[in-house]
This record gives sequence, C-alpha cells and structure tokens, in this order.
Amino acid sequence: MMINFIIVLAIVAIGAWLGNVLLAVEQRVSQSRQRVRGVRSNLDKLDATIHRLHREEEALHAEIGELVRGMVELRGKQAEVQQRLTEAQSKRRPQILILTDRRNPGDKEWLVTVVNQQIGEIDAVHPLATEWARGRTYLVWAESDREAAERANRRFSARPGYHVRSVTPVKENLYSASPARSAA
Repeated sequence: MMINFIIVLAIVAIGAWLGNVLLAVEQRVSQSRQRVRGVRSNLDKLDATIHRLHREEEALHAEIGELVRGMVELRGKQAEVQQRLTEAQSKRRPQILILTDRRNPGDKEWLVTVVNQQIGEIDAVHPLATEWARGRTYLVWAESDREAAERANRRFSARPGYHVRSVTPVKENLYSASPARSAA
C-alpha cells in the first residue's frame, strides 16, 4: 500500500508541477499575445501615419509646382519691368548742375564729374550717397580743362572726400529743347 501511496503522491506532484509549468506557459503566451497586439496597434498607427504623410507629400508637391509656376511668371514680369526701366533710364537725360554762373567772354563749357565715396561709407542711407558715389556732373565755364578742374576743386576742397573724376568738353548744345519736344 505504501507503494501505491508513493505512486499517487508522485502522480499528484507531477500533476502539480505540470500545472505550474502550464500556468507559466499560459502566462508567457498571454504576454506574447499582448505584445503582438501592441505591435499590431503600433503597426496600424505607423501605417496610418505613412498614409497621412503620403497625402501631405502629394499636397506639398502640388503646392511647390504652383509656387514654381508663380515664380516663373513673376520672374518674367521682373525681366519685363527691368527692360522697361533700362529703356526709361536710357531715355532720361543726365542731370547737369551748374557750378557757378560766373562766366568770362573767352570761357568754354566743360562737364566736370565730382565724386565722394565717403558719404556712402559714413551714411549708407543718405539720399545722395549713391549719386555721389557714381559722380555728379557740373557745368563749368573755363578757358581750359585744367582750369575747370581747379574751379571744381576750389568749390569742394573745404569738405573731405570730394575729388574730380573727369573733365570733358561740352560737344552738344545744352540749351536746345529735348529731341522729343523739338519733333513735336
């Protein structure tokens, strides 16, 4: 009888052990299923995000295309405006200032260009900074180009940075009406 008791006890112990193993396996299977569900949920979220990003990418490509077309159109308009500006500037007569109204009977007319780079260096937003950097043209009456330059230097010598860039004789009649007015 003792052997039967030991066999029953061994069977019960093996059953209890197998029950524990089965519970542990069932717990691990349950955890694995939860992980699989979590991964599937994350995968669904990622899939939805990928689809949303694809839609946004398509919308961005369409918007980029529209912006490029608009930019091409605006660049065409810019080129047209620049062309009109160039034409208008070429038609505009340069402004000639009179240095002094004193004139001797033997004097000739000279165009003296005076520049001053320092105005733009000191105050770049000065309204005349670019004009002075390019040079302002003055009408000077003098017997020679050297005397015309000296008169301009005397006028501007009290202020630093001014110097004469060029002196050229006047070859056209400055007092006639413009070609557009004379044709009309």
